[in-house]
Amino acid sequence: MDDITSQLTQVKSKLAESLALLYSHVEHLVPAEVENAWNSYIKALSTTGKDDIIHDLSNFNVTPATATIAVTTVTAMVFFSKWFKSASGEQPKTPKIKKKKKPSKAQEANKQIQQILDFVEDTYVPQIDEYLEKYATLSDNDKEYKFKYFEEMLLKELLKLDGVDVAGSEVLRENRKKVIKFVQEHQKRLDKFKKEQDSAVKTGTN
Repeated sequence: MDDITSQLTQVKSKLAESLALLYSHVEHLVPAEVENAWNSYIKALSTTGKDDIIHDLSNFNVTPATATIAVTTVTAMVFFSKWFKSASGEQPKTPKIKKKKKPSKAQEANKQIQQILDFVEDTYVPQIDEYLEKYATLSDNDKEYKFKYFEEMLLKELLKLDGVDVAGSEVLRENRKKVIKFVQEHQKRLDKFKKEQDSAVKTGTN
Protein backbone atom coordinates (compact mmCIF):
# COMPACT_ATOMS: atom_id res chain seq x y z
CA MET A 1 0.00 0.00 0.00
CA ASP A 2 2.89 2.36 0.87
CA ASP A 3 4.43 1.68 -2.55
CA ILE A 4 1.17 2.54 -4.32
CA THR A 5 0.80 5.69 -2.23
CA SER A 6 4.36 6.72 -3.01
CA GLN A 7 3.86 6.12 -6.73
CA LEU A 8 0.61 8.10 -6.78
CA THR A 9 2.32 10.99 -5.03
CA GLN A 10 5.17 10.95 -7.54
CA VAL A 11 2.78 10.78 -10.50
CA LYS A 12 0.72 13.66 -9.12
CA SER A 13 3.80 15.78 -8.52
CA LYS A 14 5.31 15.14 -11.96
CA LEU A 15 2.00 15.70 -13.76
CA ALA A 16 1.46 19.01 -11.98
CA GLU A 17 4.97 20.14 -12.93
CA SER A 18 4.56 18.97 -16.54
CA LEU A 19 1.18 20.67 -16.93
CA ALA A 20 2.53 23.91 -15.50
CA LEU A 21 5.55 23.78 -17.82
CA LEU A 22 3.39 23.00 -20.85
CA TYR A 23 1.03 25.83 -20.05
CA SER A 24 3.92 28.31 -19.73
CA HIS A 25 4.78 27.68 -23.41
CA VAL A 26 1.25 28.33 -24.69
CA GLU A 27 0.10 30.86 -22.11
CA HIS A 28 0.11 33.78 -24.56
CA LEU A 29 -2.26 31.89 -26.89
CA VAL A 30 -4.86 30.99 -24.25
CA PRO A 31 -7.99 33.19 -23.70
CA ALA A 32 -8.54 34.65 -20.20
CA GLU A 33 -11.47 32.40 -19.30
CA VAL A 34 -9.55 29.30 -20.34
CA GLU A 35 -6.50 30.52 -18.43
CA ASN A 36 -8.51 30.83 -15.22
CA ALA A 37 -9.94 27.34 -15.61
CA TRP A 38 -6.50 25.92 -16.40
CA ASN A 39 -4.89 27.53 -13.35
CA SER A 40 -7.69 26.21 -11.15
CA TYR A 41 -7.14 22.72 -12.57
CA ILE A 42 -3.37 22.80 -11.92
CA LYS A 43 -3.90 24.21 -8.43
CA ALA A 44 -6.45 21.52 -7.58
CA LEU A 45 -4.10 18.86 -8.88
CA SER A 46 -1.07 20.13 -6.95
CA THR A 47 -2.95 20.58 -3.65
CA THR A 48 -4.57 17.15 -3.67
CA GLY A 49 -3.07 14.94 -0.96
CA LYS A 50 -2.25 11.27 -1.33
CA ASP A 51 -5.07 10.29 1.04
CA ASP A 52 -7.52 12.31 -1.04
CA ILE A 53 -6.33 10.61 -4.22
CA ILE A 54 -6.74 7.12 -2.72
CA HIS A 55 -10.16 8.06 -1.36
CA ASP A 56 -11.32 9.50 -4.69
CA LEU A 57 -10.04 6.50 -6.64
CA SER A 58 -11.73 4.07 -4.25
CA ASN A 59 -15.06 5.89 -4.58
CA PHE A 60 -14.73 6.56 -8.32
CA ASN A 61 -14.90 10.31 -7.76
CA VAL A 62 -13.97 12.44 -10.77
CA THR A 63 -11.39 15.04 -9.74
CA PRO A 64 -8.45 16.65 -11.55
CA ALA A 65 -6.10 14.13 -9.94
CA THR A 66 -8.17 11.02 -10.67
CA ALA A 67 -8.95 12.18 -14.21
CA THR A 68 -5.27 12.78 -14.92
CA ILE A 69 -4.25 9.41 -13.47
CA ALA A 70 -6.94 7.67 -15.53
CA VAL A 71 -5.80 9.33 -18.77
CA THR A 72 -2.16 8.57 -17.97
CA THR A 73 -2.95 4.93 -17.22
CA VAL A 74 -4.91 4.42 -20.45
CA THR A 75 -2.18 6.12 -22.49
CA ALA A 76 0.49 3.95 -20.89
CA MET A 77 -1.52 0.78 -21.53
CA VAL A 78 -1.96 1.67 -25.21
CA PHE A 79 1.73 2.49 -25.57
CA PHE A 80 2.97 -0.71 -23.93
CA SER A 81 0.45 -2.79 -25.89
CA LYS A 82 1.82 -1.44 -29.18
CA TRP A 83 5.40 -1.80 -27.97
CA PHE A 84 4.84 -5.42 -26.96
CA LYS A 85 3.35 -6.32 -30.34
CA SER A 86 6.27 -4.64 -32.10
CA ALA A 87 8.84 -6.35 -29.88
CA SER A 88 7.26 -9.76 -30.36
CA GLY A 89 7.60 -9.39 -34.12
CA GLU A 90 3.87 -9.42 -34.73
CA GLN A 91 3.13 -7.63 -37.97
CA PRO A 92 -0.28 -6.37 -39.09
CA LYS A 93 -1.92 -8.77 -41.45
CA THR A 94 -2.36 -7.54 -44.97
CA PRO A 95 -5.14 -8.98 -47.11
CA LYS A 96 -3.89 -11.33 -49.76
CA ILE A 97 -4.69 -10.26 -53.29
CA LYS A 98 -5.99 -13.19 -55.25
CA LYS A 99 -4.46 -13.43 -58.67
CA LYS A 100 -6.92 -13.89 -61.48
CA LYS A 101 -6.51 -17.23 -63.14
CA LYS A 102 -5.42 -17.00 -66.73
CA PRO A 103 -8.10 -18.49 -68.99
CA SER A 104 -7.18 -21.83 -70.49
CA LYS A 105 -6.46 -22.28 -74.18
CA ALA A 106 -9.86 -23.89 -74.70
CA GLN A 107 -11.66 -21.07 -72.85
CA GLU A 108 -9.89 -18.45 -74.93
CA ALA A 109 -10.78 -20.23 -78.16
CA ASN A 110 -14.42 -20.57 -77.14
CA LYS A 111 -14.50 -16.87 -76.25
CA GLN A 112 -13.20 -15.94 -79.71
CA ILE A 113 -15.84 -18.06 -81.42
CA GLN A 114 -18.60 -16.53 -79.33
CA GLN A 115 -17.38 -12.99 -80.00
CA ILE A 116 -17.44 -13.57 -83.76
CA LEU A 117 -20.96 -14.99 -83.58
CA ASP A 118 -22.20 -12.07 -81.47
CA PHE A 119 -20.57 -9.52 -83.77
CA VAL A 120 -22.10 -10.95 -86.95
CA GLU A 121 -25.49 -11.41 -85.31
CA ASP A 122 -25.62 -7.93 -83.76
CA THR A 123 -23.93 -5.92 -86.51
CA TYR A 124 -24.23 -7.44 -89.97
CA VAL A 125 -27.50 -9.38 -89.79
CA PRO A 126 -29.63 -6.28 -89.01
CA GLN A 127 -27.82 -4.35 -91.77
CA ILE A 128 -28.42 -7.14 -94.26
CA ASP A 129 -32.10 -7.28 -93.29
CA GLU A 130 -32.40 -3.54 -93.94
CA TYR A 131 -30.53 -3.87 -97.23
CA LEU A 132 -32.90 -6.54 -98.52
CA GLU A 133 -35.96 -4.68 -97.29
CA LYS A 134 -35.03 -1.36 -98.91
CA TYR A 135 -33.29 -2.81 -101.95
CA ALA A 136 -35.85 -1.45 -104.42
CA THR A 137 -35.35 2.12 -103.18
CA LEU A 138 -31.56 2.07 -103.52
CA SER A 139 -29.62 3.40 -106.46
CA ASP A 140 -27.82 0.90 -108.69
CA ASN A 141 -24.47 1.96 -107.23
CA ASP A 142 -25.67 1.48 -103.65
CA LYS A 143 -27.13 -1.91 -104.50
CA GLU A 144 -23.83 -3.15 -105.87
CA TYR A 145 -21.64 -1.44 -103.28
CA LYS A 146 -23.53 -2.76 -100.24
CA PHE A 147 -23.75 -6.26 -101.69
CA LYS A 148 -19.97 -6.42 -102.14
CA TYR A 149 -19.44 -4.85 -98.72
CA PHE A 150 -21.49 -7.50 -96.91
CA GLU A 151 -19.85 -10.29 -98.90
CA GLU A 152 -16.41 -9.00 -97.94
CA MET A 153 -17.25 -8.51 -94.25
CA LEU A 154 -18.79 -11.97 -93.88
CA LEU A 155 -15.77 -13.53 -95.59
CA LYS A 156 -13.53 -11.68 -93.14
CA GLU A 157 -15.37 -13.21 -90.17
CA LEU A 158 -15.07 -16.68 -91.73
CA LEU A 159 -11.31 -16.22 -91.97
CA LYS A 160 -11.23 -15.24 -88.29
CA LEU A 161 -13.09 -18.42 -87.40
CA ASP A 162 -10.66 -20.45 -89.46
CA GLY A 163 -7.80 -18.96 -87.42
CA VAL A 164 -9.22 -20.05 -84.05
CA ASP A 165 -7.19 -22.94 -82.62
CA VAL A 166 -9.61 -25.76 -81.78
CA ALA A 167 -7.08 -28.61 -81.90
CA GLY A 168 -7.74 -31.35 -79.39
CA SER A 169 -11.30 -30.33 -78.59
CA GLU A 170 -14.25 -31.86 -80.37
CA VAL A 171 -16.63 -29.49 -78.60
CA LEU A 172 -14.78 -26.43 -79.88
CA ARG A 173 -14.65 -27.84 -83.39
CA GLU A 174 -18.40 -28.39 -83.31
CA ASN A 175 -19.05 -24.88 -81.99
CA ARG A 176 -16.87 -23.32 -84.66
CA LYS A 177 -18.59 -25.40 -87.32
CA LYS A 178 -22.00 -24.11 -86.23
CA VAL A 179 -20.89 -20.48 -86.34
CA ILE A 180 -19.29 -20.97 -89.77
CA LYS A 181 -22.56 -22.41 -91.02
CA PHE A 182 -24.45 -19.44 -89.57
CA VAL A 183 -22.24 -16.94 -91.42
CA GLN A 184 -22.41 -18.94 -94.66
CA GLU A 185 -26.21 -18.99 -94.51
CA HIS A 186 -26.24 -15.20 -94.68
CA GLN A 187 -23.77 -15.30 -97.56
CA LYS A 188 -26.10 -17.66 -99.43
CA ARG A 189 -29.05 -15.49 -98.50
CA LEU A 190 -27.41 -12.47 -100.10
CA ASP A 191 -26.33 -14.40 -103.20
CA LYS A 192 -29.78 -15.84 -103.74
CA PHE A 193 -31.48 -12.47 -103.36
CA LYS A 194 -29.01 -10.76 -105.71
CA LYS A 195 -29.50 -13.42 -108.39
CA GLU A 196 -33.26 -13.12 -108.13
CA GLN A 197 -33.09 -9.36 -108.50
CA ASP A 198 -30.68 -9.53 -111.43
CA SER A 199 -32.88 -12.13 -113.10
CA ALA A 200 -35.96 -9.95 -112.62
CA VAL A 201 -34.16 -7.00 -114.21
CA LYS A 202 -33.13 -9.08 -117.23
CA THR A 203 -36.62 -10.48 -117.65
CA GLY A 204 -38.12 -7.01 -117.47
CA THR A 205 -35.65 -5.73 -120.02
CA ASN A 206 -36.48 -8.50 -122.44
